[in-house]
Amino acid sequence: MPVDRSNLTGVALVLLAGILWGAMGTSVQYLFSSGAFETPLELVTLRQLCAGSLFVLVMSLVRPRAIWRLWTDRRMVIDAAVSGALLFGAHNAFFESIYYSNAGTGAILLVTVPLWCGLWSAIVNRRPVPRLEIACFLLAAAGVSLIVTDGDFSGLVFSPMAIVWGLVSSFMAAAYNIQSKRLVARAGVVPALAWGLVFGGVWASVFCNPLSISAEWTAASAGAFAFLVLFGTMFAFWSFLAGLRHVSPVVAGLLNSAEPLAGYFFSMLFLGDVLGFWQTAGIALVIANVALLAFRKNRANALSTQLHEKGRHRHAHRMGKGLQAPIIWRVRNTLRKIPC
Repeated sequence: MPVDRSNLTGVALVLLAGILWGAMGTSVQYLFSSGAFETPLELVTLRQLCAGSLFVLVMSLVRPRAIWRLWTDRRMVIDAAVSGALLFGAHNAFFESIYYSNAGTGAILLVTVPLWCGLWSAIVNRRPVPRLEIACFLLAAAGVSLIVTDGDFSGLVFSPMAIVWGLVSSFMAAAYNIQSKRLVARAGVVPALAWGLVFGGVWASVFCNPLSISAEWTAASAGAFAFLVLFGTMFAFWSFLAGLRHVSPVVAGLLNSAEPLAGYFFSMLFLGDVLGFWQTAGIALVIANVALLAFRKNRANALSTQLHEKGRHRHAHRMGKGLQAPIIWRVRNTLRKIPC
């Protein structure tokens, strides 16, 4: 059966983002355990300001017109401000849920992101959630639960504040997945991400003065923070937003179940954690979820491609150029993609 290449591209990009976010979790754990930052809000504020400012600086040197074009459209500026608020809210609420419970509880509550995306899509499009996405949600939820608990749920801490912050985090993350698609479509992936992070840092600065942050810097903590900004924020979010061009927010949320899987892998690699039986079973469920989403066939795209191919070959036959016409068209389309 033919596979939708666009879907595979989106799945690969979102998976890469999840892996980088999982690795980021290990660096965040180290920054907190080493006492480099006192509160989650301090880390979120400095992270978003540094990542957003660095993105804007690099793009101003490489493609200044692309990065500053957003400010010529008031609608895009408003979308970037809303995107930044959602980004800041999701990150801060997630760290707060961990503060009032533990990382495992926070990860399980974050699995509800695709549920909110699915409900939104069902209401807006007036259609039920596809059965495949429901099955993948169950696989992802069960897999993440087993990975973070190893089958022992007594270690989870479902305090009222942890539940509230965890649900707020998942709801705002789902809203960001949905809202950012319009901004990405109009402004591009990098401008949408760069200004979203800058606005997120501005929103965070309202609650935490960045000039008053007194972090304890060592070579190790500086390295962990640099990884957090460069790979865990800039490159990870670029990969995620680029993936949203090819897959729906629901599918992207389901694929993010790979984040705790990657996080546990890096904790085994760098922090000495040991893999248990039920965690292995949870990994198998997450991999099954990813495989189902990666190799599903997008019927609408497949039908459109088939009709396009038939029409193209029929036109080539009428022009009397046989199989040469498609090659000429490919060269012409390739030349059109070269930036002027």
